[in-house]
Amino acid sequence: MPKRFDTWFYAVRAPENQLAACDGRETVDAEWIAPREALDLAEAGQRTVIFPTRMNLQLLGEAKSAADAVARAAARRLVPVLPQVETRPEGRVLVLPPDAGYGAVAEPMERIGG
Repeated sequence: MPKRFDTWFYAVRAPENQLAACDGRETVDAEWIAPREALDLAEAGQRTVIFPTRMNLQLLGEAKSAADAVARAAARRLVPVLPQVETRPEGRVLVLPPDAGYGAVAEPMERIGG
């Protein structure tokens, strides 16, 4: 894609009974679900979860609680992530830099629509 996007993700603990509100343009629906459930729904084709969001849901899913998720986010070093496309024997893959904190990521381009 010729456009570049800056995407920011924030981690905070919401107060009890917090209501999510959508603006009708950028966000049109909201629900409170666990990271693993969101990933499972995406894998089943019931939700669309774009690649950057999926990477961050995987990180959130490693946390044992909301407080743990916030602590993990605060402890992470912020690294600008500029994915690279590599051609490998198995095909084209999107690769994230190792210091980005997502582990070894080599995502087949057809899985992300490339």
